[in-house]
Amino acid sequence: MAESDYPELTSIPCPVCRNEQSFDVMRIQDWLVTREWFTLMECPRCTARFIQPFPKADRLPVYYKSPDYISHTDTRVGLISRLYYIARKKTLQDKKNLIENETGFSKGTLLDVGAGTGHFLQTMKKAGWTVTGIEPDPEARDHANKVTGIELLPLESLKLFKEKSFDVITLWHVLEHIHDLHGMMGQLKRLLREGGKLVIAVPNYHSYDAEYYGKHWAAWDAPRHLYHFTPKAMSHLMADYGLRVYARHRMPLDSFYVSMLSEKQEKRYSIIRALTIGKISWLKSLFNVDRCSSITYFLEF
Repeated sequence: MAESDYPELTSIPCPVCRNEQSFDVMRIQDWLVTREWFTLMECPRCTARFIQPFPKADRLPVYYKSPDYISHTDTRVGLISRLYYIARKKTLQDKKNLIENETGFSKGTLLDVGAGTGHFLQTMKKAGWTVTGIEPDPEARDHANKVTGIELLPLESLKLFKEKSFDVITLWHVLEHIHDLHGMMGQLKRLLREGGKLVIAVPNYHSYDAEYYGKHWAAWDAPRHLYHFTPKAMSHLMADYGLRVYARHRMPLDSFYVSMLSEKQEKRYSIIRALTIGKISWLKSLFNVDRCSSITYFLEF
C-alpha cells in the first residue's frame, strides 16, 4: 500500500511508539465474552496495531471470564481444547529446548510473566531451573498451585523483586495483554541481570492465516489482545529500552491452532479448511519466519 492510499489519519497515539497519528484498519468483535465491537488501528511509523476504544484497566477482568479461555484452564471439552491439551506436552519441551539453546543457559533463575496454570514453570523446574511465576488471575494461580505445586504471584509482586534478579524472563503470548505496556517494559529491564535474556512470544499479523481470515482472525482476540506486533514494531519498542532482537523463531503449531479458532469464530467451521490454511501458513513461514502466525523473539542488552 502506497502512503497516498492510507485512510485518513486520526490523532490517537500509538501505545508502542507514541506516534500521534494512526489509521483505521477494520472493525473487530469480542466473540468470546461480551460481543462488543472495537476498531483496530495501525501506526504508520512502527506498524504496531492496537484497539480503540482502549479498555480501562479495571474493566479488563470482565473480558477473561469464559470457560473457553484456554490459557487459564485445563479443560478438555471440545475438539480444539483436546488438541491444545495433546500438543501442550510437546510444546512445553520445545520451549525448554529453545530457551536453553538460544540463551546459552542450561540452568538459572527464570521468571515467567503471565504463567497461566503453571505448566511451563513446572517443566523448567523439573529441568533444574529456579523458577518464579507471575499470574494476574487468582483462579489460575489457585489451579496452578493445586495441579503443579507452584505458587504463582500476583502482578503487583513484580515491584518487590530486587534489581537484576533473573537470568531469563519469559512472556508467552502475554505482552499483547499488558495494559501498561511501557510500565511493564521498565520492570522487565530492571529485573533482567547483565547478560540475561528476555523471551517474548506474540502473534504476528503479517502471517498468511491473518491475511486469509481478516476480521475473523482469532488472534485479534479483542479486547484481550490490546496490541499487535510485527518484527518492525517489536524492534521499535525494544530499542526504547536498550534491548535488541538477536533471534526470532517460529511457533509452527500456532498456524494450525489459530486457524481452527478462526473457523470457529467465523461460524462456518471446517476442520479441513482450518488444517489447509494452517498448513499453507506453516509452509510460508518455513522460508520466512516473519510470516509465521506467532513469533518468539529473543532479546538482550
